[in-house]
Amino acid sequence: MTVTFRATTEDDREALLAFSTSEPVAWIGPDRYRAESGTHNYRPGWSWLAERDGRPVARALWWGGADAEAPSTLDDLLVAPDVPEDERVAIAAGLITAATAAFGARPEWIVDVAVDWHDDPAAVAAVSWRTAAARAAGLGRSTERVSVAWTPDRGLPMPSSLRFRAGDDDEFVDLFARVAVGSLDAHTMASVDELGPRGAAADDLEFYRSLPGSRDGWRVALDADGLVVGFVLATRTAYDAAISFIGVLPQHRGRGVVDGLLAEGLRVHAEAGEPKVVGTTDAANTPMRRAFERAGFVVTKRRIVFEH
Repeated sequence: MTVTFRATTEDDREALLAFSTSEPVAWIGPDRYRAESGTHNYRPGWSWLAERDGRPVARALWWGGADAEAPSTLDDLLVAPDVPEDERVAIAAGLITAATAAFGARPEWIVDVAVDWHDDPAAVAAVSWRTAAARAAGLGRSTERVSVAWTPDRGLPMPSSLRFRAGDDDEFVDLFARVAVGSLDAHTMASVDELGPRGAAADDLEFYRSLPGSRDGWRVALDADGLVVGFVLATRTAYDAAISFIGVLPQHRGRGVVDGLLAEGLRVHAEAGEPKVVGTTDAANTPMRRAFERAGFVVTKRRIVFEH
């Protein structure tokens, strides 16, 4: 039987929100969908259904900024539990392929799982079929990332001897390019391979400038001799205050600079009275994970990111 894929209309809201899952992955419940439809982050045109003989058998929900022309992430893809396992991957891949062609964009797909998901066979199975669907839809690169959070009860780390100042866009493009050398971040390495160091740096600047939060939270760090050693971006996600980027220049790595950068980013947010500060790093980036731990962050979840 033929499966068709289409964007929804307001008349499809009930069918769209009827989906749920018992799989141990994060998914979007009706209350959140309704709330963020009101802020224009979820939209009918970004919410898609797969149908067989007129019956919905899968849904996909893409999220984007309130003023965005195209979504930036696929947050939720659910297939009805009565769909045979050998058809699940094809339907999910078909949804992604049809929607991204309509968007004219290639959003990443984010699947949030528990911290210990590797020890849960049901979670492993849920990630496995999604990985196969992502690859079939052209999302060939996957990265496991660790999400962390800090709250004021954890206490601020001790300030370092670093001094901090603002920097203009040209300086930050230069710094993004310089810290990409030897980076352990999978996205950074892939961007440099695709765009070159300067192109990747310009792309980074555009992305981080698009985030919520004040540009005043971007800090350039200098050591006691006045040499620039790195930078930190204390900004926001759509939901929380965040340490969005930390970069240490290659020649200054291994000297504890990262701890001073994290302390400064937390100080910026703490002075603003933020109740929580979040961050993410690749699961394979052990030095950054340990730096978050030293600063008082705790691991809250793991995130599988599928990208083109």
